[in-house]
Parts: sequence; structure tokens; C-alpha cells
Amino acid sequence: MSLQDIGKKISKSLKGMYCNVVITYFNFCMPDDPLYSIKETVQLFATAGIRKTYVESVSKGMKTRGYKYQTGQTAMDRVNPVSSVDLFNEGCKANDHIIQVAVERGELKPTLVVALDTHNVYRYSKIPIGEKRKRACSDIRTVIGRQPKDGACYAHEYMTLQNIKMKDEPTYVLGFDRVLPLQNRTTIAKGLIKEAESKTNSKITLIVADGDYDDVDKLQMYKELRKHFVVRADKDKKVKKVVEDCEENDRTYHVKFDYVKGDKKHNVTANLVIINLDWLKKQGIKYPLVKKKGYLTFFTDLYPKENKTLEQFVLQIALVYKKRWGIEVGYRDIGVFEAKTHSLYDSTRLFLYVQAILLYNLWIQINLEFKDDPDRKKYFRDGIPKSTIKFIMEQVLIEDATDEMRQGPLKN
Repeated sequence: MSLQDIGKKISKSLKGMYCNVVITYFNFCMPDDPLYSIKETVQLFATAGIRKTYVESVSKGMKTRGYKYQTGQTAMDRVNPVSSVDLFNEGCKANDHIIQVAVERGELKPTLVVALDTHNVYRYSKIPIGEKRKRACSDIRTVIGRQPKDGACYAHEYMTLQNIKMKDEPTYVLGFDRVLPLQNRTTIAKGLIKEAESKTNSKITLIVADGDYDDVDKLQMYKELRKHFVVRADKDKKVKKVVEDCEENDRTYHVKFDYVKGDKKHNVTANLVIINLDWLKKQGIKYPLVKKKGYLTFFTDLYPKENKTLEQFVLQIALVYKKRWGIEVGYRDIGVFEAKTHSLYDSTRLFLYVQAILLYNLWIQINLEFKDDPDRKKYFRDGIPKSTIKFIMEQVLIEDATDEMRQGPLKN
């Protein structure tokens, strides 16, 4: 089979997956348009995500190539009035469908190790937070007030629960939720954990998270749900004292069992693990984006096994947390499928982010479908790359849109 033939094979499978997700689950109400269907509008947004560009840029490019595409502004005007709640629910249902297919195919194991994290989504704009806006904003109260960074502003925060690749597990985004100001993050995290177990028919045995998830409420929540956890500990005054003691005594590692986090009225016990970075590096364990000197600190409910030394236990904790970096790679990969926008509308920004997660999960699923295909192994030894999937996705969308424009708008 030639490279072109394997491309057609992937294209056929991908078209079925994508169309099933979009046609079946994106049923939110848009303003009626006599020329363009909901499906075509969604496809325009998807193409922008695949190209990682603006909707208007895609529309202009397609018109230049001779396609009768709606303008970017027309597409934006159709999505802007859509209820953010309805749109989010549709996106969750679409993602649940992808996860359900993964369950039916046996892609997820009976026990899961997951990573919890919060993802910041930027709004690409030259308007700094606090300055007067020239255009009306549909969600001015839900924009998170942070300073602009490199010409972009934080728009929203999302919490995600992602499967961790311990050996060969697929790194699906199992669930996601919005984090708006004044919302209880512990409640959101708890909901994501329970929902993930329900829809995967699997048991989450270990939760790995960064320092945003080490407060007393969250540690109590892990214990309440009977989930083991390895969480990076922020160095508050109490933790700093323990670290300083390690430095004074030149300890390479130290474990303070049943450490009490919190105050007398509100506290929780956990094991505090402290590891010297220089020593860890000598053991062959390196963390990306972590300073070369100092100590790493973790909270965990795990204890050393009877046949394991304390050093082996400490290295185990370090290796488990290193696996969490897979979710950071996942964020980068999700970003590859996320379109840019200047829009101040909540619904538009939300749609682009949800769509990026769906495209990312479809990329994982198509790779798993062709995992044992001999032709795939011949041409793509390490799996089908994102660049190839994005090219095939774009061709599928263009072909589908061309067929629809020949038939006339569909009633969605």
C-alpha cells in the first residue's frame, strides 16, 4: 500500500469519527441563515483550529481558492449569541462520546492514574485589562482580571483531568470544566474525578497534581474519595522550616511521615517528601523547566512497602510526579488545534477551546485505531504525527463542505 493509499484509509476513518461527533452532538441553536448550515459554520471554526489561525483568515483563504465560504464575521455572528452553558454541555457530550468509543475498544485500563491541572486560555487582543473597550463584551464579569502577557490576556481558566501515560496508556482528556471567579475548585475537581470513573468504568487509583492542588480541602477530598495522591507541596512557612533543616544537615532526601498541614482548626495529615534536585539528577531523574538547585517537596498518602527502602520510596514518588509532565505536553498538543481570536464573546472563546480538546482526542483515537496497522508502521513508525492528521482533517473538512455547498444548506 502506498503512502497515498494509507492517507485515504486514515481519511475515511477520520471522516466517520469527526462527522459523527459534530453532527450528533453539536445541536446548539444558532440564528437561522438561508445560505449556510450549522455544520458548515462548525467546519469553518474547525479549519481555523487545525490551521491555528483566525476564522476570518480561513474564510478569506477559501474564497481565494474559489470556494463559496461564509465570511468569518458571519460565522462569528452566528456563534456569539449562543448560550455558553448550552455550548459547554454540547462539547462535554461530544467528548464523552469519544471516551465511550475508547472504552468500547478497550483502550482504557480498569485502573487509571490521572493528572489534575488548571489551564489558562488567552484572549489574543491588544486591549489591556482595565482599559475601555470599543466593542461590547458579553461576559465582562467572567473575564479573569490578570495582566496581559506578550500582547495576550488571560481569558478563562479550565480544569482538566487527563489520563497519564505510565507505560502505554493513551493520554485522553477524560474531562474538563470551567473555573470562574469565586467557584470552589475542590468541588470542580471532585466532580471531574467522579464523572471520569463513571464514564470510563474504571477506578482512579492515583491522582498526580501540581502545587495548586495541595491545600487542605483538596487533600481531604482525595482521602474522602479514597484516592492515593502525589501532589507537589508549595513551600509555605512550615514546609520551608523542614527544607531548611534538610539543607543544614545536608540531607539528599527526607520523609516526614504524618505531617500536619494547616492550622489547629482546619488541617489534614499527609507524608511530606523532600528531595534534593542535585541528588535526583545523579539518580538519572531530571524534571523539565525546574531549577537545577534546591529541593522538591511533595505531599502523598503513600507509604514505603515492607520490602522497599526509604530511598526507593523517595525515587518512586519522584518518578510518579515526573509522569505528570505528560499533561503539560498535552496542553501544548491541545494548543496546536486551538484557533486564535480577538473576540470578547465568551461563547466564541469557549467553543474554540472545547473544539481543540475534541480534535486532540480524535488525534489520539485515530493513532490507536492504526496502532497495529502494518502500513502505518511502514510510513509512520512512531505514530501518525499531528501535522499529518491536521492535513488530512483539513482535506476532510474541505471535501465535506464542498459536497454540502453543491447540495445546498442542510437543515440541522
